[in-house]
Amino acid sequence: MENIIGLIKEKLSVPKNLAIAAGVAGILLGLLIGWVLLPVQWTDTNAETMRADLRQDYLRMAITNYNLTFDEAKARQLYQELGNNAGVTLTEVQSNPQFLNADQINRFITAVQAEPANIQTPDENPEQAPTLPGTDKANSPLKLGLILLGLLVIGAIGVYIFYLRPRIKPAGAALPQARPAAVPQAVPRSSNATAQTQGVSTNGRSNTTPTTVQSAAPVYDTPVYTRPNGKNTQTLEKPVAQFMSTYMFGDDLYDESFTFDAPNGEFLGECGVSVSDIIGVGEPKKVTAFEVWLFDKNDIQTVTKVMMSEHVFNDPVLRQRLEMKGEPILAEAGKLFDLRTASLRMEARIVELTYGDLPLPPQSYFQRATIELAVYRI
Repeated sequence: MENIIGLIKEKLSVPKNLAIAAGVAGILLGLLIGWVLLPVQWTDTNAETMRADLRQDYLRMAITNYNLTFDEAKARQLYQELGNNAGVTLTEVQSNPQFLNADQINRFITAVQAEPANIQTPDENPEQAPTLPGTDKANSPLKLGLILLGLLVIGAIGVYIFYLRPRIKPAGAALPQARPAAVPQAVPRSSNATAQTQGVSTNGRSNTTPTTVQSAAPVYDTPVYTRPNGKNTQTLEKPVAQFMSTYMFGDDLYDESFTFDAPNGEFLGECGVSVSDIIGVGEPKKVTAFEVWLFDKNDIQTVTKVMMSEHVFNDPVLRQRLEMKGEPILAEAGKLFDLRTASLRMEARIVELTYGDLPLPPQSYFQRATIELAVYRI
């Protein structure tokens, strides 16, 4: 969870990403307030904008009022309040008069000189009910809001599936594969310290015989790490993280990534190995190159190197095509190469490497490959 929060904070530190996130959050908050918390309420509306059933009740009352007062001016005024919906509403009242009779309606029509709208009623065509004007118009904002909300949710799911999830390593997934990137060797502080481990003679003096006796707890001055040739070549600080990744022929979904943090829990970055290119057709895939990559939260780009088989490395066309992804590295057992970013350095060592023997160009695809990754802070 902390890694996810750290990744989100890192992405939001970019102004463009922050602006997009703020826009999406503003739209969602606006929809929530406008349609859930504080929905729009209409007051002092006119007869034209009322709901269809309320317009019918309004017109029935206007017809009743005219048949009681016979005030033609008032009748025309009330009828004109319906605006563009007047004719449709009159037709609906004629088809469903309720407490009115035909004479009352006809007298009102004569007084206001109205012409009912020519629409089909449910009685004339029972298979198709009339569409009441204003219903779709009233519901259109709600439909638009729901459509926008659905698009936002789909977009968020797409971002998570195609961008965030491939970059997030479940907690503890890398633990079974982790092992030290190099083997520390004990370095005695001085020759006297070695002599003191030899024991004491019968006369109480130190025995300085140069016989080597291993101590159960060797003393270190600084950690010294050995390379594959077994010689001490460089004194290094302890790695921030070490990982071991193994590919085996038939693992068509091979794509491993590891996150690592500072001792204080601060998110530093990610690294990993994934399939870069294949050769031939059919399954299982014949992997002929791997991408070894390092992501630094303090850098603007991910550093990548492409570990190629001997066949690809020696083919100018194939090699040039893969060079677009990263610096080419010839895959050789025991080979050591590093990747550097603004604040990190990663040593990658090819621990084990075997090629397949299918009828393809020799040394063209990997049967098995094991790569060790050790990350240091610069």
